[in-house]
Amino acid sequence: MTTATAPPDGVARPRTARSATRSPIGFGFVTMGLLVVWLVWVSDGHSPSPGLTADLTRFELGTLVAGSSVPAARTAVEREREQLTRERDAFHRFTTEVESIPVSTDGGVGFPLVGVRRANAVAGELGSVRAAYRDSVMELDHFDQFYDEQLYDNMSSELSEDVATAVVHGDQFSLPVKRAAIQRATEAGLRRERLLQTIDAERDSLDRAQRHLREIESALDAEPPLTDFTLTELFDYERRLTQLKDRCERLLCTRQRHIHSEATFRPHLDLLFVQTYLYADLETDFPVLDACIRRYSRLETRQQAVHHEITYR
Repeated sequence: MTTATAPPDGVARPRTARSATRSPIGFGFVTMGLLVVWLVWVSDGHSPSPGLTADLTRFELGTLVAGSSVPAARTAVEREREQLTRERDAFHRFTTEVESIPVSTDGGVGFPLVGVRRANAVAGELGSVRAAYRDSVMELDHFDQFYDEQLYDNMSSELSEDVATAVVHGDQFSLPVKRAAIQRATEAGLRRERLLQTIDAERDSLDRAQRHLREIESALDAEPPLTDFTLTELFDYERRLTQLKDRCERLLCTRQRHIHSEATFRPHLDLLFVQTYLYADLETDFPVLDACIRRYSRLETRQQAVHHEITYR
């Protein structure tokens, strides 16, 4: 996958460009903006007003996207988790290998980590460093598939331009070069580890949301035709539908809070939300919000049918 701009410091660069035909939730960006405003307003402690929820229903957001994106989102999360784990382990292997490569004992100890391209030491060991990087980090299939970079480009984005210049274009291996390569590779692995924590939190949030959505869907699918209800049962059913709508609203608020809580991810990427990074190949960046709105729309439609049945019976 490709992207126009890579995040700084080589942190889990987004691996896909959004399709030009990809459609957001509802009637495009205007509707998505209304949804976000509503969700932020609710998450700030306000109660959803009947007018706002009615407006959402009039848009009939739930009818505009075919099928839930939550299972696809779960698959995307698992795929990303697997790739990040392999990258973390690859940088660990590279670090271990570099630690075993000897350097000169007579010079270069006082060199700072910056400017390592000027370092002097034993010749002939840089090839081992390059081979170690190729056999660990660049051996990953998805690195070649998504980035298709040469050794220097990949090492520069992951370990810094100084380290890449010293290792790829240099001919001598010094202690500053070794220290810099180990330090940068360790940092690259730690970045993946932090991202994995964010990915795990997202996976748990998806699983909880999926359970709630399934319960709501089961409650909708289990009901017989409205003509089979007595008038008393219709009133009871209408109250149950209101309760289910309240559950949808609570799930929307909970999910919105989770989306905004992942602040640890944002400083490393030029993206506002981790979901934009994870779900760029899906129909929507916010699959749980999409599913909740569609459930809410279905509940609202069913409730209107109950009102009609009560009125004209």
